[in-house]
Amino acid sequence: MKGLCHCTAWEVPCQTPVSSLLFAVSPDGFVCYHRAMKKQFHLLPFVCFLLCLLAGCVSPSLEPVALPPGSPAPSATLPPVPTPTPDALTAEPGVYTIAWLSDTQYYCKKWPETFYTMTAFVRDAAARMNLRYYVHTGDLVNNYANEEQWAVAVRAMASLTRIPGGVLAGNHDVHHSDGDYKNFSAYFGENQFSFKPCYGESYRDNRGHYDLWEAGNTRYLFVYMGFAPDAGCIAWVRSVFDRFPDRVGVLCLHDYLMTDLSLSEDGQRFYEEVVTPCSNLYLVLCGHRYNVACLPTFFDDDGDGKPERTVYQMINNYQAAGIEGGSGYMRFLQIDEGRGEMRVYSYSPLLDDYVYYDEPSHGEERYAADPAGEYVQLPLPWLS
Repeated sequence: MKGLCHCTAWEVPCQTPVSSLLFAVSPDGFVCYHRAMKKQFHLLPFVCFLLCLLAGCVSPSLEPVALPPGSPAPSATLPPVPTPTPDALTAEPGVYTIAWLSDTQYYCKKWPETFYTMTAFVRDAAARMNLRYYVHTGDLVNNYANEEQWAVAVRAMASLTRIPGGVLAGNHDVHHSDGDYKNFSAYFGENQFSFKPCYGESYRDNRGHYDLWEAGNTRYLFVYMGFAPDAGCIAWVRSVFDRFPDRVGVLCLHDYLMTDLSLSEDGQRFYEEVVTPCSNLYLVLCGHRYNVACLPTFFDDDGDGKPERTVYQMINNYQAAGIEGGSGYMRFLQIDEGRGEMRVYSYSPLLDDYVYYDEPSHGEERYAADPAGEYVQLPLPWLS
């Protein structure tokens, strides 16, 4: 560097003696060495250019300078811009999306930034996904008595305030079988949701509730019931489906399917008293146990010996998947009425990755799920 100005910023190699300053381009950027002070300073590019101009190593007009033999000729052609990879979650015209979170309790306990990232993604990507609704099927927090965990859940879910959607209580939100809804009602009770246009009616301060909303050519009914339901809870759910027979019904629960896709004790009660008799019920969404899967069940509603209805029962719980209490994975239900299908994706905004269990090492985890359950296509029978 001594006694030289290397003007490599413009790919014009020149060497000019400088009496008082030594300046050059280093791996760390533009630097200047002061002889008297014996100090080195970092320079902004335009400062270096002015110094070079004063020193006479580059003309104001930036006229071309001959390159030494063997130097590569500068190219006037810019490098090609990579073609972006199509994003499955970006909705085509006429397609809309439902976001589905569940069992976020470990994020509230130990990894709050992951929870914030998930809900911020849903909010920020809402326009390109044509997001119309979101669902949280419980276990917002890990300890129902921990105020700090509730604060994390409230902050995370606040990102979705302007989006239609609903939540329900999981066992960790209400101290398991005790069914203590005090804190859940305080933070996620009726007052926190009744302002939404989709909100229909609350049952016992949002222990249960239903939402009514429309998208495309479909009128939806989403009915929620929290953990540890009594007979009155189940009867209320049944009455709501009976009240809106012409809407496409979705039942949202915390506890319904076991890990092996058999019915839990509460799941059996809902199956017998709600799913079987309600002919407008299309989907059941649940969490609680470790799995990501879809179980179709067929019903002969008119008793003619042929099934007229298929109910798709889906479980979504990534809390045992990889790092940070679930690696930020959640589900997205993309409804394409033009093609008559629903496409269900698993995606993590934390990792920017679709489908967790397709990696061989992930398949060896204790609670590994079948990756085939992470992407499914379902028909939309009400449009046929």
